[in-house]
Amino acid sequence: MSPQVFAVFEDIVKKHLGDRKVAAVMEAGASAYTLLSMDTFNGARKIALNLGFEKTSPELEQCEMVLGNSNELEYSENTFDCILSSSSLEHDKYFWKSTGEFLRVLKPGGLAIIGVPIYMTLPDDSDNTTRTFARHGIRYNADFYRFSPQCLEEVFFENYSEVVEKVIVRTHPNPYAVYAGRK
Repeated sequence: MSPQVFAVFEDIVKKHLGDRKVAAVMEAGASAYTLLSMDTFNGARKIALNLGFEKTSPELEQCEMVLGNSNELEYSENTFDCILSSSSLEHDKYFWKSTGEFLRVLKPGGLAIIGVPIYMTLPDDSDNTTRTFARHGIRYNADFYRFSPQCLEEVFFENYSEVVEKVIVRTHPNPYAVYAGRK
């Protein structure tokens, strides 16, 4: 995750959760550079979920590191005040199961923030696609999707009370967006 993407997540968290007590937060696809290190989450239960943790960091080690798949979360309904996911759903073969699980385990009024690569027409893009796959290649062992901004709003946040943020973080060379919805 780039510092620019982290900053967008942090701005959204501060704007929408800064004045609320956060009891529990989960990051799906957490890594050493974890979003759970934000000051807003100090004192909260922090769940770092991933299929594996190749690298750790002092920030990540302060979280509950859970090996698991976000397609089937082992948490009760209405558990988390906030769900975070950055650059993981494009690697999730069944991303719609994960977004459904995010909604299920999010408390009423809770906030989900999702960042993913998007596709859009670029000035130098003769094929109307992005080059992100060429940059990632197969090194992640699974790189299935790029999403449209419409998908973020209408599929990821279907059944949420509202989409509260829509940020196109960058457009070139690999377009990326962060959207947030309130349950």
